[in-house]
Amino acid sequence: MSEGYILDYYETARQFIDLCNIEFTGRVLDIGGGGEGIISQHSGDKVIAIDNRADELTATPDIGLKIVMDACLLNFLDSYFDNITCFYTLLYMDTQQIEQFLNEAYRVLKNDALLWIWDAVIPADKTADVFIAQLDIKISEQTVIKVGYGASWIKEQSLAVIKALCEKAGFAFHKGIESNESFSLCLRKRRPYDNR
Repeated sequence: MSEGYILDYYETARQFIDLCNIEFTGRVLDIGGGGEGIISQHSGDKVIAIDNRADELTATPDIGLKIVMDACLLNFLDSYFDNITCFYTLLYMDTQQIEQFLNEAYRVLKNDALLWIWDAVIPADKTADVFIAQLDIKISEQTVIKVGYGASWIKEQSLAVIKALCEKAGFAFHKGIESNESFSLCLRKRRPYDNR
């Protein structure tokens, strides 16, 4: 980048995400769980939060277990987790990294376990250098966290694009919702040879 270059950025309207009615049973692996530690704050000590940046994990409230780890190479046993969460993490990954992560997620989830994704809709027609998603996240009746997530604008992203990548990795669509600027997805790890 040349000296004096100013990055253009695009900022979404503030999105409201309500996690109050989400309840995870069993072990939860939270991908990119540093920073605000949204899933750890929501679900407490049942969460193992990983992030590839130690400084992000250090900034996270002291809840659950925190490990520096690359989502594309999960150092866990096969079929270990009941849930994997990915809260506004995919926007930081390119398509190849997302595919690697999904293959690893499939490996470490138990059969019939769930992959939960919340993320930004990023249009294909790039209009800025940096994409910023502004969020109000309700994690309990008493707590709403206001945050912004910014990343280089490197790819298109939508429910349909991510759902197709998940299905390619072996996941079955369970439910999902998309607005103009955000989406959520829940997918199930299919048992081998399960066509449901």
